Amino acid sequence: MPRPRHTAPSQTLAILSLPLAVLGIVGCYTGLGSEQSATAPTGDPTAGPGGDPTDGDPTAGEPEPEAEFSPAPARLRLLLARQYKSSLAYLLGDAAAAAATPPSDSALNGFEAIGAAQLALGDSAVDAYEKAARAAAAAADPARLATYLPCTPTGPADVDCHRTFVTNFGRVAWRRSLVPAEIERYAAVAQDAALTLGSFDAGVEFAVAGMLQSPYFLYQVEVGEPDPNDPAERILTGVELATRMSFFLLDTTPTRELLDLADQGGLATPEQVRGVATTMLEVPAARAALGNFFGEVLRLRGLEELPKDPVTFPAWSPGLGGAMRQETMMLIEDIVFTRDADFLDLLDAPYTFANGPLAALYGLIPDPAQLGDTWQRFDLPAETKRGGIFGHGGFLSAKAHISSTSPTLRGKFVREVIMCQGMPAPPPGVATELPVGEFKTMRERLQQHMNDPSCNGCHQLMDPIGFGLENFDGIGIFRLVENGVVLDTKSAIDGLGEFDGARELGGLLRGSEEVPHCLVRNLFRHATGHLELASERPALEDLDASFEAAGFRMKDLLVDLVASPAFLRVGAPE
Repeated sequence: MPRPRHTAPSQTLAILSLPLAVLGIVGCYTGLGSEQSATAPTGDPTAGPGGDPTDGDPTAGEPEPEAEFSPAPARLRLLLARQYKSSLAYLLGDAAAAAATPPSDSALNGFEAIGAAQLALGDSAVDAYEKAARAAAAAADPARLATYLPCTPTGPADVDCHRTFVTNFGRVAWRRSLVPAEIERYAAVAQDAALTLGSFDAGVEFAVAGMLQSPYFLYQVEVGEPDPNDPAERILTGVELATRMSFFLLDTTPTRELLDLADQGGLATPEQVRGVATTMLEVPAARAALGNFFGEVLRLRGLEELPKDPVTFPAWSPGLGGAMRQETMMLIEDIVFTRDADFLDLLDAPYTFANGPLAALYGLIPDPAQLGDTWQRFDLPAETKRGGIFGHGGFLSAKAHISSTSPTLRGKFVREVIMCQGMPAPPPGVATELPVGEFKTMRERLQQHMNDPSCNGCHQLMDPIGFGLENFDGIGIFRLVENGVVLDTKSAIDGLGEFDGARELGGLLRGSEEVPHCLVRNLFRHATGHLELASERPALEDLDASFEAAGFRMKDLLVDLVASPAFLRVGAPE
């Protein structure tokens, strides 16, 4: 029988307001330097050449770093919405997670993790977290609550049993042990509710609701402590490291077992961290967590909502967009977890995964009904020039217009997201519309655009990449002609060579050291919630070298990253 939802006694409401007051203070603390303000600052030293910190290498143009590594300042990070809900599922059960609706995430510099380190909570967000906490507490699984309550209550006023619950639940929810004053505060909340409502369980519910509103639950605390081997330096505490590892590798709160291990010194050395990280990567949640990273960095979210002209692209549907995202995720999972292979295979893999509609779109089967919703691996015919991520419908559709292709968008993606080369915004007052006239192909129109002296600097970097992909229309269908004109898709990338089609483009990019270096930096930004500083370059360069030495295997990179000083150490809070 479900427990009734109670109205908070006035005294309890007053006590529960304490965490929210603290939240208002802590939420304004970012622990970050001015280079990471919530708006893209002009002249940001971490921005790319165009001053846009969203993509590109934020360290470009800076002086050579000092040889010695120095970490970024310590910080707090708000849990992402998916991390908030997965934590509730672990703490209180699936029903509690389903009942809670946290505020949406806000990306900064292209990453939600960076936005989470900057976000100061407004009144609406505080209210949303309060409602979510109360809903989760009311829907908590009694069996899950019982795991925090080894004692048998003697009645509503059993304060010792309430203290025991607060101690046990708080340690897992806050990812650290509570101090006596904190235990007494929430035990008082429980007592007030229990005595007013005549129910021990009501006291538990209100204590849970209060603790879920605390900044110690809502934020990852990553402020560290003096390194015992070098008191001038700071290192994450055991439970802070366990927390950072779990949210990075699994997108959820650390388990009790991991917290116990951390408290017992089981994460005290890089070797121990490596061993634990290797084990964590075997957990099914690791696949979803890595998928969330690539869904963000490869801009795969929202494919179902892409606007496409139904006349130009009658085959387009929201379901097809979802299948395109799944295609890329399945290829990543195959490379990383099934084969544990060179991750650069993502660039030019001669195979893919597709269901019926997607396979028919690619010309791999004649009829979608032949396969339906069943997914299958397909080898890709070389003559279609399809291969790797640049031949995936998700990339080709997202980087296109409503009724046409866009060589510029496709080339910009490769430069910024795959190579971390920042592309500046168009100069003020420059017309960005494509020229009109008797142009048969998109390449002809853009060649005219590239002749504009105010535009050609960037377009010469972006458009040629997209020209080599013009055999694929605005939703990824292979074609040989456009408006009756045989397409010329031979192109080149400066410094790398010539290519024709998606597979050859991926093959060229395999030879660029910028590509794996860019992946390392994007993963670092996601893992730590900040853009890399010049002082962190030595550690990142070590990761570049170890990634290459490991044959560009993604699981090795993940393990190396969490064992890196860039992950283990923090600077003094600002």
